[in-house]
Amino acid sequence: MREFALPEGADPFNVSAAARRVAALRVPLQVGPYFRTSAQEPVVLGEFAAAAGRQVRQERCAGWARFGTDRGFELCADGEGVVRAVLLDYQEDHRFVNSSPEAFATGLLDLRRALGVILGTDDPQAASTAYDSLSQRLRETDPQAFEERESWWPLVLDDIRDTANAQWYAAFEYLDHSGQKQIVTQGSAVSLHPEERLWDSLRSAGLEAEQVLRVHTDLQPCFMPGHYCSMWLAQVFPEAGMTHSFPYGESAESRAAGLRRMAEEAGS
Repeated sequence: MREFALPEGADPFNVSAAARRVAALRVPLQVGPYFRTSAQEPVVLGEFAAAAGRQVRQERCAGWARFGTDRGFELCADGEGVVRAVLLDYQEDHRFVNSSPEAFATGLLDLRRALGVILGTDDPQAASTAYDSLSQRLRETDPQAFEERESWWPLVLDDIRDTANAQWYAAFEYLDHSGQKQIVTQGSAVSLHPEERLWDSLRSAGLEAEQVLRVHTDLQPCFMPGHYCSMWLAQVFPEAGMTHSFPYGESAESRAAGLRRMAEEAGS
């Protein structure tokens, strides 16, 4: 667990309101792919960005208290305690997360417990019950987190559900060390997207990003918490060709439509 605290000997009046607001709060160090943090990271977002060589594009966010990352956005509390997801280096709209730091910390603990059951059982009913209980607890803890369909927590729940209920694949074409073209594939798993799994495997085997020629995915690379496949694929493989078979866009309706079309074609 990471416990947030004011710097030793700090004058509370010279510490940002956001940092004071989260003092004494405790959060897990990691929760699946959706959250990770380290006690060595600066709490103030602007200080974290500077240390990482990145930029806070919206100046008003620089003093916010950063809890950690969801592998794309930085999860932060403003001076009033509202928790939002902020994307560094880009002028991207914030995603609403929670109405208070306490609700966010409670939600992370609930998510960690639920994922422990979902990932650790072979019983579909047990996994479904854990998912439904998580959804209910999150809504009871902070109804405001679910007022907008594309807020952070609804997207996390969507990702768990979609990866549990469907499997899709990614394929990479690359040049091996002898200069021969190879094609490898990998399927998704609960809370894991296939392009992530495949690149982790290839990188562990010693493949360099420059050797990848093409990436094809069943579903359009996502912009979902814990993954942001569209973003990291573009960053890691700027010269590789990118194709997909089915849309998986930026709304719940488009994502559901893509999954439905994929299932229909698989069953035809």
